[in-house]
Amino acid sequence: MDVRVYGVRELPDVKLKKLLRDHESFVIEKVPRKHFKEVIKTLERHIETLDMKCRVFSKGRKTLMAGSFFGPTAIWGVASAAFMGAHNVATWDPDYEIAKNRVTGTLTVTYKKKDD
Repeated sequence: MDVRVYGVRELPDVKLKKLLRDHESFVIEKVPRKHFKEVIKTLERHIETLDMKCRVFSKGRKTLMAGSFFGPTAIWGVASAAFMGAHNVATWDPDYEIAKNRVTGTLTVTYKKKDD
């Protein structure tokens, strides 16, 4: 699967809308930490404008959750597993998933539905 990578400044609204309309998967890099929420909100707005749904999550969340089941943080592991389950039900069958990685400054935008 060929996934294009774009710098956050390389994606004006027109180009972003075209990628979403064409059901493309892509990565947005060089997202400043202080603008993460703003960029995600813009993505969500454009996706919803196209009558599609999306799920936003932190990349690596399953690994972190699994590691927290052991030792004194076990209660947090159970709580985060319950929250993830509820979140997945609330965002059932999304057209797009947006995986945020604040450490690397990237958003991985993945189209999940198969085109018929």
